[in-house]
Amino acid sequence: MLYPRRGGKGARRLLLFLLLLAIWKAGSSQVHYSVPEEAKHGTFVGRIAQDLGLELEELVPRLFRVMSKDHGDLLEVNLQNGILFVNSRIDREELCGRSAECSIHLEVVVERPLQVSHVEVEVKDINDNPPVFREREQRLFISESRLLGSHFPLEGAADADIGTNSLLTYTLSPSDYFSLDIQASDELSKSPVLEMRKVLDREETPELHLLLTATDGGKPELEGTVQLLITVLDVNDNAPLFSQAVYRVHLLETIANGTLVTTLNASDADEGVNGEIVFFFGSDVPVNIRKNFKIDSSSGEIRLLGKLDYEETKSYEIQVKAVDKGSPPMSNHCKVFVKVLDVNDNAPELAVRSLSLPVGEDAPLGTVIAFISVSDPDSSVNGQVTCTLSPHVPFKLVSTFKNYYSLVLDSALDREKLSHYELVVTAQDGGSPSLSTTASVSVEVADVNDNAPLFAQPEYTVFVKENNPPGCHIFTVSARDVDAQENALVSYSLVERRVGERALSSYVSVHAESGKVYALQPLDHEELELLQFQVSARDAGVPPLGSNVTLQVFVLDENDNAPALLPPGAGAGGSAVSESVSRSVGAGHVVAKVRAVDADSGYNAWLSYELLPAAGGARSPFRVGLYTGEISTTRALDEADLPRQRLLVLVKDHGEPALAVTATVLLSLVDSGQAPKASSQTSPGAANAEAALVDVNVYLIIAICAVSSLLVLLLLLYTALRCSVPRTEGACGPGKPVLVCSSAVGSWSYSLQRRQRVCSGEGPPKTDLMAFSPSLPPGPNMSEENEHPEVNSEHSGNGPGGRASAAVASVPAAWEDWERPGSLLGPGGGQARHLVGRIAQDLGLELAELVPRLFRVASKGRGDLLEVNLQNGILFVNSRIDREELCGRSLECSIHLEVVVERPLQVFHVEVEVKDINDNRRYFQCRSRLSGFPNRGCLTREGATDADIGVNALLSYKLSSSEFFSLDIQTNDELSQSLSLVLRKSLDREETAAVNLLLVATDGGKPELTGTVQLFINVLDVNDNEPTFDQSVYRVQLLENTANGTLVIKLNSSDADEGPNSEIVYSFSSDVPSTIKTKFKIDPSTGEIRTKGQLDYEEMKS
Repeated sequence: MLYPRRGGKGARRLLLFLLLLAIWKAGSSQVHYSVPEEAKHGTFVGRIAQDLGLELEELVPRLFRVMSKDHGDLLEVNLQNGILFVNSRIDREELCGRSAECSIHLEVVVERPLQVSHVEVEVKDINDNPPVFREREQRLFISESRLLGSHFPLEGAADADIGTNSLLTYTLSPSDYFSLDIQASDELSKSPVLEMRKVLDREETPELHLLLTATDGGKPELEGTVQLLITVLDVNDNAPLFSQAVYRVHLLETIANGTLVTTLNASDADEGVNGEIVFFFGSDVPVNIRKNFKIDSSSGEIRLLGKLDYEETKSYEIQVKAVDKGSPPMSNHCKVFVKVLDVNDNAPELAVRSLSLPVGEDAPLGTVIAFISVSDPDSSVNGQVTCTLSPHVPFKLVSTFKNYYSLVLDSALDREKLSHYELVVTAQDGGSPSLSTTASVSVEVADVNDNAPLFAQPEYTVFVKENNPPGCHIFTVSARDVDAQENALVSYSLVERRVGERALSSYVSVHAESGKVYALQPLDHEELELLQFQVSARDAGVPPLGSNVTLQVFVLDENDNAPALLPPGAGAGGSAVSESVSRSVGAGHVVAKVRAVDADSGYNAWLSYELLPAAGGARSPFRVGLYTGEISTTRALDEADLPRQRLLVLVKDHGEPALAVTATVLLSLVDSGQAPKASSQTSPGAANAEAALVDVNVYLIIAICAVSSLLVLLLLLYTALRCSVPRTEGACGPGKPVLVCSSAVGSWSYSLQRRQRVCSGEGPPKTDLMAFSPSLPPGPNMSEENEHPEVNSEHSGNGPGGRASAAVASVPAAWEDWERPGSLLGPGGGQARHLVGRIAQDLGLELAELVPRLFRVASKGRGDLLEVNLQNGILFVNSRIDREELCGRSLECSIHLEVVVERPLQVFHVEVEVKDINDNRRYFQCRSRLSGFPNRGCLTREGATDADIGVNALLSYKLSSSEFFSLDIQTNDELSQSLSLVLRKSLDREETAAVNLLLVATDGGKPELTGTVQLFINVLDVNDNEPTFDQSVYRVQLLENTANGTLVIKLNSSDADEGPNSEIVYSFSSDVPSTIKTKFKIDPSTGEIRTKGQLDYEEMKS
């Protein structure tokens, strides 16, 4: 305690001296005690008053007090007894941390006089702190690919005590996979490290739980524990595994598009992306499978993409590949066998071949008309076909072989009744429901000359006006011949006879082709009223047939004759008629009569009389009868009338134009008592003549009426006959000639969907029409053969009317003897000109008849692979035969030939089996493969493919020698093989980065053929190497005044892995205290450690 000054400079000097003295004494007097930490309250530390030489009685008066910087009231002094004791809990670790020395510095101050003493109380460490880990659990993530002996540093425990109390030992709970390795530095610090004793397998042990125990060296020993939770990280060391190596599915061929076929089930023991599986078709899956099926890459569902067809493909073998998403990806294969079940979805197919020309109507019963083959690509009862013919036709079907029929004539034909038959052939299968197909066969009946030309009427009446011009067409006769072609070509001629003294041909003629009748000269009705003759019609058949018709030509009158006066007064220069008339006659008295006749007939001969008016216009007392010609008085005569009357009478007919003549009548009027002159008297003969003329006129009128009535009756009859006859060509007038022709391939035509005309009457007439012989070869215009090359038949016959003969339905047994070169069982690699068999001899045909009988070979869809030498009858290979191209992988492969000969017609069926030879090498999908391989496991790979079959396709595999790999071959029940590379020795990329192998496939043929593929295996890196420092301990010395950011040291470490696995990141350990992290920083990329804050030696020495 300082007191205020009481004087001047002297007092101040005194005070300074006393203070320096007290400081000197304090520096010279220091007491040292020790006390264990964690001592209880009141624990004795030391007799501080006694040790400082102070009496107990003066402690209070001299204001004895104890002071401690920053340590509060940890220690206190009992002023009653001068003892220093523990006042509150002392924690050495709290006071001094990890410092080896720990003391509490006290200042004891007494006054009167002032005296300061320093007391040092050493706090001794006791083992009161167990080892402590920073966390209760330590998580470690270790890849299952880490190798044996790998080390994994652990975070050690910390013990707040010092000395032996802080010396730690570590123990690890028992484990098959890890042991504990303690790494100690020269400072005796120890770091626990896990060392791998057994390879990890995440699929077996995904996690490990270990207990790490730290024990200190104190007494009693204290320990701390930490749970080690080790998570085994997955690597892609497991390939996907299918639940089945082979999946079998049965599908109906009518199944709908998009239907689920099957769901593949594959699993991968790995996790994460390594266990994610992608499905897809193998690289050797053909295009046709990819068109019909699709696979869902994630779910493994295989669905139908197209339409199945049992008849096209009965089964599918699909190779499916499952690949995980790991790095490197691993894969596996399975096979899906899809068997297509047949349903009755195909209607039977009909193939009709007309091998006969148009059937003659005189063809005998049993004549072979056509061959019909039926087929149904369905199987079992669905493919069993029966064939029927439309009823009520003169034809029938005769079965010759299985699915082959002959269409034969069953009853007589008559082309004139029915010249064309549309036959309907129905093929029906045995499925349920049954399906059927119909084909229309057009049958043309060829004509024979069995019908003569016929006229519509037995006779014709023709009316011709007289005075016709020479060569006038007066009529056309037409005869109809129901035959066809030449047999229906009609020619006309006159049946010659004499008409009076002249020949008929001088009057009329007939055109041979058209039947037109011509009048060669003018006809005169007055000379010839009726011309009756016959016209003959003859056809062009052999022998020709004919018939006659009668023509009655009536010559119609024309007004070509003027009326003629009968005597007296006849002729142009004749004398006039003179009569005497008494003046006493009354009115209406006939005084005279004019007589005239007309050579014409009918109206042209009907005469009328007319009195011409007198000159001067005087009225005459006479009149003339219009039709009688009688002249009579119109009134009584008187004296005023002239005694001599001259009358002019006009006589004219009713023709067009009318012709007339004038008669002169002289009348003399006499008194009643005067006798008439002799010349004017009418004698008895004249009276008789007058009566006769009157009778002629009456008869003429009656004849005209009768002729007119007869004419009307004939016209009515003619009209009725015309209406009753059918309106066909030749019956009602000149008809257009009908052209009937014959096709080069006959009149047969057929189509499943349409009808085709073979014979047509269109086009210009041909003068060389003829029926083609059945022996004629097919011409270039055989539209039926060209349009329907698929037509085939297995029936043979001997021409029209022939009976069916034995037919070859399969290869004769004799052909099987050709096992030497030239065998009918041709090798698959057959070269041109290779002998197959003596086909003519085996079919029982003579060499000399091959050409005349038009021997020919047809092959459906096989082109010109095989040909026959017509000189020696040998069937030989014409072009290269590739069995694999023809039949693919089918076990049976044949070429079906159809041999046709004519005169008589025969058809044979020949089957040429193509045998497989070992002409295809084993080939792999690619010549080299780039594969990644994990450090252990099995890698499945696709095998090779051989296009051959049988033993030629049986394969064996061989792998070049390798210390790392062996070959595993797995064969399923379908004899298909899958290859797997099996790892025999663990790979270490750091030692062997790549492995090159050669895989050889050998088939079972003779000679053996091989195929090879190079396997380039790159060993992919996994993070199995930890970074390694070039020093385990780095020592650096720094001045405490080093500037901020100063480089302390650059750490150097390396990693044997590659890629991201070798990229190193530097960081402080998790157990580095925060005080260090505030003073230093580390660059994560370069490993440079630099100062971050100010260093203070007094605060932290290391």
